[in-house]
Amino acid sequence: MQRRGINIARTLRDNGSRGAKPVPTTAPLQPSSGTTISRAAKPVLVGLPAALVAFSYFGTGDSLLWIGAAVLAAIILLGETAPLLLPDWAVVLMLLYEVPSLIFSRYASNGLLSVRVVCGAAICYFLVRLGARTLSQVTAVSFLFGAGGVALAWFALAQAGEHTAGLQAVGFSDIVAFRWRLIVPPAPWVAGEWFTLLLLTLPFALAVSAVCGLRRRRGLALLAAVMPIPIIAALLLSCSRAVFWALVVLLATAVGLAALYKVISARGALALTAVALGMFGLVLFADDAVYAGIARAYTGSQTSQVRSTEGRLAIWKRSVEVFRLSPVWGVGSGNAPLFLAGSADPEETTGFASRTFSLPIQLLTEKGVIGTGIYLALLVLVGRAAHRKLRSSKTTLESKGMTCCFAAGVIAVLFRELTYSSLLEHAATAMLFAMCLALLVNEEPA
Repeated sequence: MQRRGINIARTLRDNGSRGAKPVPTTAPLQPSSGTTISRAAKPVLVGLPAALVAFSYFGTGDSLLWIGAAVLAAIILLGETAPLLLPDWAVVLMLLYEVPSLIFSRYASNGLLSVRVVCGAAICYFLVRLGARTLSQVTAVSFLFGAGGVALAWFALAQAGEHTAGLQAVGFSDIVAFRWRLIVPPAPWVAGEWFTLLLLTLPFALAVSAVCGLRRRRGLALLAAVMPIPIIAALLLSCSRAVFWALVVLLATAVGLAALYKVISARGALALTAVALGMFGLVLFADDAVYAGIARAYTGSQTSQVRSTEGRLAIWKRSVEVFRLSPVWGVGSGNAPLFLAGSADPEETTGFASRTFSLPIQLLTEKGVIGTGIYLALLVLVGRAAHRKLRSSKTTLESKGMTCCFAAGVIAVLFRELTYSSLLEHAATAMLFAMCLALLVNEEPA
């Protein structure tokens, strides 16, 4: 009993000298939990932008747009965390600017379509910012839109073949003069706007090729390298010099950025340039062999091309007067064609009088100096974020290669839009462009 008492006393004395053990705190209860909900929502976040673009292509995506907004709000409220960067705030500011733009608009009802386009682009931007952060997720998004571009390209090639055969059957050998009848996209698309959409799918297809090539998977790299070919072939059927040079700018910029940021070596850049130029030349040669006369659209000045250039110059001059009507806020989204049509000469066609044929001029006339400044700030901030991402040692080589493709795609589309205002005319084109911007900003989580 004494030994047992001594042992008890010693135990109590030892416990007292050690101090009281801390009681483990109970973690606060969280909804089951935010992380689990976020993981479950990842496939939805990757697939939902693709569905939004697909339905918007046919003009039936209004209900799905509301679903996308609801899903985005739910994911944010249920615990998905992603730091808001300056480009994100610029997108929010771009969205908020539509309110005073409608208030100060000359005809507010014409701006409702622009509000829908901007809202759809903002929703897709944040869905991709939250749902396409890892390399596998970005690759999945790129494959979806690259495959969509291939499907559109095959539709264009088949339709061009039918229309070329029809023109030649009635005795027309110069199909370049009927270039806008070679490919007739579904309503409400216009051929020029449809080619902008197809051009926007090309960087996604190139990104899939880049990630497969940088991972040294030769079999997949060869299969992925085939994906951009039908898209390029269909774009060359546009007979548009702006589209042609946009393709050149895209390929050259992608290789140049990869070499500049040391994604590939200088020798690799030279070899890749030779491959790209060779593939581009072969596709153009094949197009010219199947659709006779296509190459002449890019080697000389056709009558329709001269007339197109003269019409654009006349519209840009008249746009100065439209800008002077409201330089700060603009005349309102969708109102520039109305003012241009009102001041058009009777000899001009409706097509030439119904758009500005230049994205910068469209922004200045419809959004004013303030709106144009917001859009310009967004591009600058995205470019700055992409530059930091490409210079970071934490960014993987595959992610850098895909970033170069998306940056080249954005630059090529903006180059194309210098002489054609189509980016903000349809929700599908604005959504694809916004997703390219989001993928430039996104960084892989640690």
